Amino acid sequence: MNIRAALILLLVWLPSCAAQSQVAPREIFDEQSGSTLTVVSKPLVFARERSDVAAHARDYATVVAVEIDRSGDYQQYLLLYRWSTVDRRMSPPPDPAAGAMRMLADGRPIDLLPLERMPVSLQRSSELHVPDHAAVVTRAYKVDPSLLHYIATSATLTLRMPRESLDVPFTLWEDGRDALVKFLQTAAAP
Repeated sequence: MNIRAALILLLVWLPSCAAQSQVAPREIFDEQSGSTLTVVSKPLVFARERSDVAAHARDYATVVAVEIDRSGDYQQYLLLYRWSTVDRRMSPPPDPAAGAMRMLADGRPIDLLPLERMPVSLQRSSELHVPDHAAVVTRAYKVDPSLLHYIATSATLTLRMPRESLDVPFTLWEDGRDALVKFLQTAAAP
């Protein structure tokens, strides 16, 4: 094989490897609880425009899939990080008690209620895609692999927070569905 052909093959092969490594989930050993966390490599990020209070202001909802393996006992969760670029003087942060989430996946409503207490293993802020923002409200929702699969393979996704004072839908801002598919292939319990 000549050098030109080898370079062409390398140029075709490298981007595919980079794309595969970008969607591979991460495994994290939690020494405090003795469990292993598998975290989706890229979250779903939803946003809604807030032109009612400022130009280019948005509310965000970052949704992260996580699996906890406690000695073969697998539990899947969605973490929700609610945050905003809106000045707090114009609009207060979301009420921590207003955590009901409704996701519409291909028009099908998926209603989730937050857990009363965040599992200890999910309190590892730096490794679970927590937005770099001062006022983030965090919630956790127990889910199962079939629900995650439905979300990952849906053509359209929107999100609502029906108990918040502003019940306007969030639309998909950053699409992490490919990463969620990869997460399910490698993380979900057999």
